[in-house]
Amino acid sequence: MPPLDNVIQFHRAGSTQKLIANQPKTPLQVIRNWFEKQDEEIRREIAGMATLLLFGGGRLLDCGSEEWCEHLRRWLNEAGLPNHTVIGRALTFRTCFEYFAESRFSESAWNRSEKAALEILLDAERDPNCDTARLAPIAQKMLDTLPTRRSRWIELRKSWRELVRAHLTAGALRVWSATDKNHGP
Repeated sequence: MPPLDNVIQFHRAGSTQKLIANQPKTPLQVIRNWFEKQDEEIRREIAGMATLLLFGGGRLLDCGSEEWCEHLRRWLNEAGLPNHTVIGRALTFRTCFEYFAESRFSESAWNRSEKAALEILLDAERDPNCDTARLAPIAQKMLDTLPTRRSRWIELRKSWRELVRAHLTAGALRVWSATDKNHGP
């Protein structure tokens, strides 16, 4: 039997404990709630990743980042999906997000990005007509925002890993599927 805290929420009221059985949130709702807690810039990056990896880009690449966010929200919030579709989407998002975010989750990856940006700026300074010179403004912006972005993504790694451990492991997905009243097995 799965631990009850995976299925039923406990709320303390004074010295007694009240048991309140709530419908478990779907794994997609849990992902969406986590997504909405991120700052706007991080949400746009995540939605851009989703646009490219989950939805194949297509016409969405022509849209702005808010359209990407809305598309991801709709995908995570679609009602009436069978359990296997919810679980498939949750696993797909998890895999795609971890693939995309891996380079943002470690200090060494940020150090490599910083080094690459500095090399672009040096190349542009040596030869303003070189191919990489057109990337200099992007590289400079990246360097200007790097400390803040690095710390945000390192923090995001922690919250993502907590979310995965609590809701997106194979065991957690099985518990959710077994306890889901609307789309039971």
